[in-house]
Amino acid sequence: MQSTNEADFFTEYGEASRYQIHEVVGKGSYGVVDAAVDTHNGEKVTIKKINDVFEHVSDATRILRKIKLLGLLRHPDIVEIRHIMLPPSRREFKDIYVVFKLMESNLNQVIKANDDLTPEHHQFLCTSFCEL
Repeated sequence: MQSTNEADFFTEYGEASRYQIHEVVGKGSYGVVDAAVDTHNGEKVTIKKINDVFEHVSDATRILRKIKLLGLLRHPDIVEIRHIMLPPSRREFKDIYVVFKLMESNLNQVIKANDDLTPEHHQFLCTSFCEL
C-alpha cells in the first residue's frame, strides 16, 4: 500500500516503485527526507529528495561534494548511501533522490541532545559539517 504523499514525493522516476514511503522524517539542508522500505530486500532506508539541484551553482557544488564524500566514507557512525535515483532523461534533470541506510539519529539531533558540548564543540561541528 502506498502512502498518499508518495505521488508527491516521487515525480516520474522509474525506480521509485522499489521503495515504499512511510512518513516524512524531516527536512535536510537541501530537501525533504522520508522514511521508506526497500521492497527488494526489506531494508529500512531514508530517501532525501533534493529539489532543483542546479538552481544555484554553489549549492550544486556542495551537494556533489557531500555525495562524493559519503560515497567514499565507510564507518558505522556515518550514514551510507545505498542508491542514487536519477531522472529518466537528462532534459528532466531537476531533482535527485538519494537513498541512505536508516540511522537512529542525525548530527543535528546529537548536537541538540548533548548538554555536555561546549561552544567550541558546536563551532567545530558546524565548521566541519554544515557546509557539506
